[in-house]
Amino acid sequence: MLGLNSHYLECFVAAAETGTFNKAAKRLGKSSSTVSRWINELEDSLGYLLFDRQSNGLVVVLSPKGELLLPKAKIAIDYLTKFEHLAMSMYHDDAPLTLTMSFSELVATDGVAEVIQDLKTAYPQVHVALRNVDLTHVQLALDNQDVDFALGIVSDSLYPNVGGTLVGDENVVLIAHSDNPLRQAEQVTTDMLLGQTGIWSSPYEQTEKYQAALFNSLEMIECGDLNTVVALVKQNLGVALLPEYVAHDAIKSGEVVALNLHHREVDQSIQLMLYYRLDYPYPDVIEQLIQSLQAWFGYQA
Repeated sequence: MLGLNSHYLECFVAAAETGTFNKAAKRLGKSSSTVSRWINELEDSLGYLLFDRQSNGLVVVLSPKGELLLPKAKIAIDYLTKFEHLAMSMYHDDAPLTLTMSFSELVATDGVAEVIQDLKTAYPQVHVALRNVDLTHVQLALDNQDVDFALGIVSDSLYPNVGGTLVGDENVVLIAHSDNPLRQAEQVTTDMLLGQTGIWSSPYEQTEKYQAALFNSLEMIECGDLNTVVALVKQNLGVALLPEYVAHDAIKSGEVVALNLHHREVDQSIQLMLYYRLDYPYPDVIEQLIQSLQAWFGYQA
């Protein structure tokens, strides 16, 4: 078995990227003689040269075998670094090993990616899992520890073991097919929707009081996927209340239209709250997620 260690690999990569042992030594904070010795020991262990030395022995060029090993060495160093972070985190128990979150389509995919990127930057060792939880069961899912965090619509009442922090708000829009006669209305009131087919656009089903009036139609289509809801509206199958970002492209292309809802009857934005268990053992993680979501929504507490 090869007697390799991370110092050899870091020295090899530094020398390969800088082209001289002197520059590699400066990068590593070592003497050039130490770098030269470690490279020689690594080559002795491997049984072949990694560099072709120039006349002075300090300027180096990767050998064909060195070129093949270089990208693998970088991967090995990265893995060892992550292993070290994980091992130390487990020792200090200052960050979770796994974290399960539910966004329930309340955040655009770019926002989800940005929040996770921030989280992985702060806690690179954490294993992140995304799970969809119905908004009517957010607090129950937290209480049962099915998820660690869940984004939901603001609630006036909380489970005893559940906390929440406002992180922003999302604009919503009522969309219809471009042939829908309501597009001509200066303002659409809830009573004007009674003859329409309503499409329950989860995650908003049963989450706001005005939904019952807004979708008090003779016919109903239930759908849990927002993109499918847009497709149904494109086929003139009904009207649907959606997050503005979901319907943006379809509105811009003219495939659907945004109805001008009466602002006094329907609140066209919803406040969003990040829910979490009050006994969650990592308060810094809670704060990290709150700050990331508030930054995404541009929310000022």
